[in-house]
Amino acid sequence: MPKLLVIQHSPIEDLGTFEEEIKAQNFTYDLLKTYEKPKFPGGVEFDGYAGLISLGGPMGANDEDKYPWIAQELMTIKEFLREKKPILGICLGAQLLARAAGGRVYRGAEKEVGWYPVQLDDWFSRRNPLFFQFEQKQPLMVFQWHQDTVDIPSSGYNLCYGDNYRQQAFSFQGNAFGLQFHPEMTEAMIRAWLTTDKKELDWEGFDIPKILKETAQYLPELKKIGHRIFYGFGSLIRDNRKQVVA
Repeated sequence: MPKLLVIQHSPIEDLGTFEEEIKAQNFTYDLLKTYEKPKFPGGVEFDGYAGLISLGGPMGANDEDKYPWIAQELMTIKEFLREKKPILGICLGAQLLARAAGGRVYRGAEKEVGWYPVQLDDWFSRRNPLFFQFEQKQPLMVFQWHQDTVDIPSSGYNLCYGDNYRQQAFSFQGNAFGLQFHPEMTEAMIRAWLTTDKKELDWEGFDIPKILKETAQYLPELKKIGHRIFYGFGSLIRDNRKQVVA
């Protein structure tokens, strides 16, 4: 049974609906919590993992001075890249993947919190295992919570773009993927995030009741989006294991 390494950076930013997806595809996982004195894998321990998922978090991907584990996670991602094992990075995880692959992470001009449309890149996403199932001309309404953005590594390519940020999803070396948006959200997660950061969001002018109203409208479709994305990611893990066994 394939085992994934899942890296969680915040108690309220967990796997969400992806926990169901992992079970549905008969995968198992080890959960590494960076906020609980984590022990990152090393040496032959990497052999036990078929892939990596790096979740979101409130910190920045360049904040090694505040969070020493960032340097360790970057080394872990680089090892998965070196071994050509599938990687899925979400929000902070995507930014860490971009750094590990040689890209740049930096502050963007506008903060995105709530529901925003993203558009698939017609040529690349049609040929990508995570997005080939989607209608190419139909925007996807997804949940966002970020202001940092990335310059994609020179050998990578963009998969999705939005009105405020071009880099909403990208691929690197064919089996490593970064998603700036959150396809894994549940209503409980959204409410927890909005409650935790309510004062800051109010000060910044975000309309929390509007976000909650849109959550009721868009969340069912987001679950379908997350299912398609994770199914594509899971197919890479299964194919990769077949090649290793062969």
